[in-house]
Amino acid sequence: MLGHFNSIIAMAANAAKQTKLPMAATDSPNLTNDKNGPKKTTFQSCKATSVATNCDPRTNLPDLKWLGLYYVIYIGAGTLSFLALRNHIRGKKTNDFIDSLYMSVVTMTTVGYGDLVPHDFLSQVVCTGFITVGMLLFGIVVKLAAKYLVFKQQKVLINALHTARKMGPMEALNEIESIEIDYTKCIISLIAMAVHFVIGVSVLVNVEGMEIEDAVYCACTTMTTVGFGDESFSSEFGRMFGVLWIFTGTSCLGQLFLYVAEVYTDIEAKKLVKWVIASNIIDKKDFEAADNLEKGKVHGAADFILYKLKEVRKIKQEDISCAMKDAGVDDRSVFDVIPAQSSEKK
Repeated sequence: MLGHFNSIIAMAANAAKQTKLPMAATDSPNLTNDKNGPKKTTFQSCKATSVATNCDPRTNLPDLKWLGLYYVIYIGAGTLSFLALRNHIRGKKTNDFIDSLYMSVVTMTTVGYGDLVPHDFLSQVVCTGFITVGMLLFGIVVKLAAKYLVFKQQKVLINALHTARKMGPMEALNEIESIEIDYTKCIISLIAMAVHFVIGVSVLVNVEGMEIEDAVYCACTTMTTVGFGDESFSSEFGRMFGVLWIFTGTSCLGQLFLYVAEVYTDIEAKKLVKWVIASNIIDKKDFEAADNLEKGKVHGAADFILYKLKEVRKIKQEDISCAMKDAGVDDRSVFDVIPAQSSEKK
């Protein structure tokens, strides 16, 4: 277990170098709760003032300007392509340029109303290529979102280990336990979606002339990218508005999903950090309680190693008993006296 934990420390140190975190590269934290250990510092005196406050992985993410540039080029190319093929597209039309831009956005966001569709082989081939490229760009978005969540979890672990090294494991555990999960971004995202939804319904009623129930239905199917197509934007101003509204609406929905995943990641990261630190704490009083001074029995390093191996299920009690029996030694040791930290509790 000690070697496994040192490997974790080594990986965390390497990550700290890459992310320029205030963590020593070679020192490993002292995770024994010994009263004779180094003098403990207050939490405010540590550089890592909180396990979570220094975790802002967005500062180390790749520049998103390139992704935005790719989407601008993608939308521009799609708009020009559909504009050139305007005579090969059927449906209710208003302005050629607006219709082309509208069709590009509706296709890119997978809303797909079906009010403008290709109707011959050439336009279908172009539309197929446009959809394929769009899926590849969406894969980049998913990759960045996954990297954001993983990187944030890594920084939580690194800062927690740094805090444990500076303050001691018990204080670090108490600090981790006191940290509350932040739901602010989820709430803000929900409010933004509600406002966006109301604006869309209002335009659909006042500009497109829909009934309120049809407008709510159309707004719901659009923001969830279902887009049945029986209700959609049909006027020139409505489609101009729809280009912006559809893009921002689907983006808000994706942002909400990201924030929900971020909250879940924070919860799991908190559990992971607690497990990493707590699974390596052996309190001095536990060994003192296991000693039997009247019978002259004091547990040493070998007992500690056996206890840790059994704790991580590298060996079984039967193996220990068999080895002790062959050696003619009593197999009752520290691993029978000290309650093992079960994996279920971790």
